[in-house]
Order: sequence, then structure tokens, then C-alpha cells
Amino acid sequence: MRASVFAVEDHAAQVCWDGLPIGEVTWCAADVERTVVTDGGPGAVTLSGLPEATRLELTWAGATGRRRVGHFSTLPSPPGRLLCRFATVNDIHLGATSFGTLRPFWGDGRGEPHALVCARAAASAAREWGAQLLVGKGDLTQDGTPQQWDTVGQFFADCGLPTFVVEGNHDICVRAVDGRAILAEHGLALHQQPAFVDLAGVRVIGLPTTRWHVEYGTIAPEHLQAAAQMVADAPGAAVVAMHHYPQRFRWPTLYPSGIPGPVASVLLDTLAEANSATLVLSGHSHRHRSHRHGPLVVAEVGSTKDYPGSWAGYAVHEGGIRQVTMRVAEPAAIAWTERGRRVLGGLWGMWAPGLRSHRCFTWAWPAR
Repeated sequence: MRASVFAVEDHAAQVCWDGLPIGEVTWCAADVERTVVTDGGPGAVTLSGLPEATRLELTWAGATGRRRVGHFSTLPSPPGRLLCRFATVNDIHLGATSFGTLRPFWGDGRGEPHALVCARAAASAAREWGAQLLVGKGDLTQDGTPQQWDTVGQFFADCGLPTFVVEGNHDICVRAVDGRAILAEHGLALHQQPAFVDLAGVRVIGLPTTRWHVEYGTIAPEHLQAAAQMVADAPGAAVVAMHHYPQRFRWPTLYPSGIPGPVASVLLDTLAEANSATLVLSGHSHRHRSHRHGPLVVAEVGSTKDYPGSWAGYAVHEGGIRQVTMRVAEPAAIAWTERGRRVLGGLWGMWAPGLRSHRCFTWAWPAR
């Protein structure tokens, strides 16, 4: 039985487990307690009302007694008042029926497909968390077929939030069709040119990184120029949401390939010069990682449907932003994603989650 703190915020933490004794289990941190009824399988619970920026001990108690899980620390709040919240999902791959290579595992073909179950659970969790906008960062479909685009359109139309989406490489693969007209029937715009939406305290910019039938990422010069102008003209801070992650080198050192290093460096340098208070977000790799590029913070977020199965929330304050990456906790969704821990002989389960400090962090905006 494994249990750990997957996500932390300033006053909350998400605890996840792959199996616990059947029956009532009470989780405790500081003076906060939450009792859940477990079925012996994987699950998750959020402990709210925790003290800010504090190192805490996590324990659980059940029929077999009390056990200590370990310590974790909550995040500090960004400076100033909370202005807005938004959330992102990526690599939802609606239309997918399996996960893994060499020895993939498959859904049972009954009920709703696992990819749709996980995407809906992520959107529902983001809405309950308080998100005012849901951003889709590409790989919305598995193969870009008309039926898959229609499913994507229905999913976002039903999610209960305003939406803002860009394409990923799966959406423009060899079998794909242009999804704009299909999504338009559902009242959704698919941005194939840089575009933005302004929220309180932040401008969210969608930057396309795809080229028809090409796997790796690219930035068209005119797109870079347009995005840089949008970042520069932002009333305050900016968030750039794109699908492919920026590589460090010209050639990829990990699969799948992202934006080649020379192009990525120009992109990040240009954004930093335009507005140093810019957070750059991507997906594509299905892993979790964040790093600094000059004054910028660059973060990758994993897939909703593949272990660990995640979505990201962003709390925008007057003086900064907080990212929290949460596991999709709905029982059917987490039961599916937990199976993915075993892919690649268990290596995926160690590699994909990354460090909690890369998934959850507070960043004070630098002076522009």
C-alpha cells in the first residue's frame, strides 16, 4: 500500500493512495481530519483548511491502527489579493482506447471511454476548485477524426466553463481533419493563430506550435511576433499556453520531441524581453516538470488520462501566481490512471509524476 501527498496549495493538500484497508480511514494533518470510506483500491482526498507555508505531518487511522505517512509543506500565498483562477488540461486524447507501448493495456469497451471519463472528471474538479476559464493545451483528440472532434466539442460545451483551446500534434496527424468547423458547431473556437483572453490580473495567450502532419513543435515567425506583442501589451502579467514543450537542445533527449532548442531559445528570450512576468505552460510530454529560463518560469503538465492523470489550477494574485497540479480523483478515473503506473516495466510510474515542487509552486511576478 502506497500513500503520499501529490499536490499542495497554501491551505490544502491532495493525498492519493493505490490501496488501503477496506472501510473507514481518517486522514489527519495539523488539526484537519477527513474520513473516507475505501474499497481497497486507489483513491484521493483533499485536506482543506491547513496552515499556510507550514511543514506538517500526515497520518491515517483505520481498523488496523494509526500509521504515519510522512511530512509535507504547504505553499506560501502569492503577494496581494486573489484576483482570479483558471485551469488547464492537455493531452486528453479523446478517442484513445489504450495506454502504453510494447504491452499497452486497453479499456474494457463497456461504458464511456476512459479518456472521456478522465477529461470530464478533470473539468468537474477544476470547476469545483473555482476555475473561471478552462484552457485546452492540445492533443484534444487521438487522431483528429470528425467523430473525435465532435466528442471534443461536446465535452467542452458541457464542461460548465468558458474555454480556450489550441491544437496538438495528434490533432493534425495524417488521419486528421481540420476541426475548426466541427468545434464551431458547438460554439467553440479552435485557435490556429495566436489569440488571448484577459482575466483579472493576467492575460492568457494561446500559442500554436503545430504544423500539419509534423510531430515535433515549431513556431512560425509571424506567430512569435504576434505572441510577443500580446505579451508586451498585457496590462500586467501573462501566461502563454502551448502544446509542445521547449527543448534544451536542438535534438530531443526524451520522447516525444518538443520544440527544437534553437527555436525554443528564441521563443523564450523573445517572451522574456517582451514581459518578464510571463509563465509559459505546455503539455505533450505527459510528464510534470518546471524550470527557469532567465526571468521566466516554464512548466509542463501531464495528461488527464495517463498516470498519474492530472490537471492544473492557477490562482492569480496581485503580486504572483500559484500552480497546483492535481490528480483526477473521480473513482473510475483514478482506477484507470493508476493502472498506468506499470507501463514500461514500472518506469513510467517513477518518471511521469516528476517532483512535487515542479508540480506545485508559488511564483512572485518579477518587475517588468
